[in-house]
Amino acid sequence: MAGEMLRRGLRRGLLGGHRGWQAVLVLAAAWRLGRRLLRPGPGPVVHSQRLTVGEGLLVRHLPAEQVAPGGNPDDRG
Repeated sequence: MAGEMLRRGLRRGLLGGHRGWQAVLVLAAAWRLGRRLLRPGPGPVVHSQRLTVGEGLLVRHLPAEQVAPGGNPDDRG
């Protein structure tokens, strides 16, 4: 619902110049930001695995142009 209000507020308020929809845009944006900031916990866990003693972990970052959208970074072929 907040997403729809943001879209309408942007289209009718910011682009259309309607003061009431500008207020709706500000309120909807504040609502979504507040929900995001006040959400408990660190967020969803994407991957979890226990390491035994002596094992290591390598984290790499590839530039976006080397990774196909939705593809596997190791399939750069």
